[in-house]
Amino acid sequence: MKAFGLLLILSANLLTASSIEIDKEYVKKYTASGQLIMEGWTAQGQKDGYWKFYDRNGKLESRGHFSRNLKTGYWYEYKQGKLIQEGHYRNGKATNWWTFHNKSGFQKVKMQYRHGKPHGYAMHYKRSRLSMVSEYKDGKLLGQWDSVRSFKKDHPDFSMSDLSR
Repeated sequence: MKAFGLLLILSANLLTASSIEIDKEYVKKYTASGQLIMEGWTAQGQKDGYWKFYDRNGKLESRGHFSRNLKTGYWYEYKQGKLIQEGHYRNGKATNWWTFHNKSGFQKVKMQYRHGKPHGYAMHYKRSRLSMVSEYKDGKLLGQWDSVRSFKKDHPDFSMSDLSR
């Protein structure tokens, strides 16, 4: 009797899993002139899965995942085919660490976000060296230090390893 009940549960799960797969569809959207502008997965009419977006010249503009039409996970954003920023989304809002790149592709700023707003620290780089530190709370600038030394002086218990959390 136990074996029969287990078999029924497994069958129900298999049916559920197969119905989810049927709802997924890979979509490509084009301009009137035939230029690909976006492609990705949909489920029940909403973006759900990996997507790519292209500019009018056909170069990659952004790529990442959606869940129910909201950006989620790690995203990459480009300008004229060059990476300009990358970071995490949760429920359609920037969260966690974001990295911004200069035209040459080098890290320019690394900044923390929460609920789509700067929240935490921002590290500013010049020629790949840390040159300035800013602190934000709910999108508002709390302070800015033009050297790591002055920042550490005002934050004596702070460790640079705190920035990687």
